[in-house]
Amino acid sequence: MKPIKAQNGADATPTPIQNDKNKRRQKMEETPDIKIYKASRTLQAKVGTGTVAPETIAACQKTIVENQTDFMPVAGKFLDELSAEITRARTGSENMEALRQNLTRLVMQLKANGAMFGYPLVGELANTMMHFMESVSHVDKDIIAILEANHKTLSVIVRTGMKGDGGPQGAALKAELQGVCTRYLERQKSG
Repeated sequence: MKPIKAQNGADATPTPIQNDKNKRRQKMEETPDIKIYKASRTLQAKVGTGTVAPETIAACQKTIVENQTDFMPVAGKFLDELSAEITRARTGSENMEALRQNLTRLVMQLKANGAMFGYPLVGELANTMMHFMESVSHVDKDIIAILEANHKTLSVIVRTGMKGDGGPQGAALKAELQGVCTRYLERQKSG
């Protein structure tokens, strides 16, 4: 590592932050295929910076807790769209990257809405599926089978009104989905 010159011209000992920056810079120079994207400040420009008043947070939390909106129509819309995308994936006639993105987007919607409507199990299962979909580069028949099983599971949870974490059955569903996704990814790495 090159010594850092102090303002008076003498060598200075790098600080831990400078060491971290130097290590990252060196790592990037060693791997030229890494692209760095500058963060957009658009949202920050629109809403500003600073903290949110505790009263505002409390009001938002109260709204979420007291939410009585029926999740079934909301989830049903996303589940119907997910089913249609799975059917399209099965035919293989679509642009697979666009299809993978659509499938991921729909799973993300279920994840985002599940907990807010009192269905954290839906959110957690969708979260596992979303991370899985983001880690694959293509959609094959095995991924379609995993998506179909996840779709059926989410549909049953919503249709039966299984709120909360699902208890022992919910834990088993989460573990099985995580296991299936992990086994698929490990098989892809070794294959």
